[in-house]
Amino acid sequence: MSLPPLRRRRRSSAVALLLAVVTAAAGCTAKAQAPAAAGERHLQVDGRSRTYLLEPATGLAKGGKAAVVMVLHQEGGTLQGIADETELASLRAQGATLVYPAGVDHSWDAGLCCGLPHRENIDDVTFLDKVFADVAKRTPVDPKRRALVGYSSGGMLAYRYVCARPGTLAAAVVVSGSLESPCGADIQVPDVLTLHGKKDGTIGLEKSSFVAALGLSPQPVSGTLKELTASADCSPTPQLSEAPDADVYRWSGCRGGVVEARLIEGEGHGWRTLGASQKTATFLRDQLLKG
Repeated sequence: MSLPPLRRRRRSSAVALLLAVVTAAAGCTAKAQAPAAAGERHLQVDGRSRTYLLEPATGLAKGGKAAVVMVLHQEGGTLQGIADETELASLRAQGATLVYPAGVDHSWDAGLCCGLPHRENIDDVTFLDKVFADVAKRTPVDPKRRALVGYSSGGMLAYRYVCARPGTLAAAVVVSGSLESPCGADIQVPDVLTLHGKKDGTIGLEKSSFVAALGLSPQPVSGTLKELTASADCSPTPQLSEAPDADVYRWSGCRGGVVEARLIEGEGHGWRTLGASQKTATFLRDQLLKG
C-alpha cells in the first residue's frame, strides 16, 4: 500500500532536511580540520590579552596531524625575533606546527624570574596551556607529540612547565636556561635536551652569580640537572661521552624520557654560537617527526 501523497511529501521533506544537516555537519568537520593560515593569534587569559605567532605545518599528508613545537623567547625577546633567531622553519615541511608565544612586557614568570610577570604573578604556565589548546582548535595537531623549546629565560619557563605539567610533553629543549621554580617529587619527564656554553657568564656550570637584568642569581647548570633528574628518579650517575664540540651527560632510567646535557667548549650564552638551531632541529626530528 502506498502512502497518501501528503504523507509522502512530508517524508521526502524530512529526508531532504536530514541530508542537508548531514552535509552541513560534514562541511563543518572538514573546515575544522583544515590547517589555519600563518599569523598572529590573540587570546584572553586571566583578563589579559595575550598573543602568539602560529606557523602551521606545510608537509602533512591529507588527513594527517602535525607535531607541535612551541618556542619561548629570551628576556626582552619578540615573536618574530625568536622565530628568526631559532631558524626552525624547515621543520614545518617535515610535519611540525611552530608556535611562538609572547611574554608580557617581553618577559616570563618562570618562578624566581623575571620582570613584570614575576612581580605581578602572571600565570604563564596556564597561558601555555591555553595556547596549546587554541592551536588544536585551529589546525590539525597530535596532542601526543608536543614539544617546548626555551632560550635563556624562556628556558626557565620551559623547565617550569616540564615540572608543573608532567607527562604532557613528548620533548623539551632548553638552551642557556635554569630551573627557577620547585620541581615536585615523582614527576614524569619528556625526553630533554639542554645546551650550555662552558663560558656562560649568566648561567654558570657549578656556581651562580647575580645577574642585574634578571634580578637574581640563576641556579647553576649542575643544580638544575640534579634537581630535575632527582625529581624524575633518573639514575644518579649520568653516562659521560664526548661529542666533537661538547661533553655529553646522559641520564637514563628516568620516569618518562631521557635527560641529556651538552656542555659546549669555549662558548657562552648565545643561541647561534652554541649551534643551537641545528642541534635542536636534529633532536626534534628524532623525537617527534620520524616514523
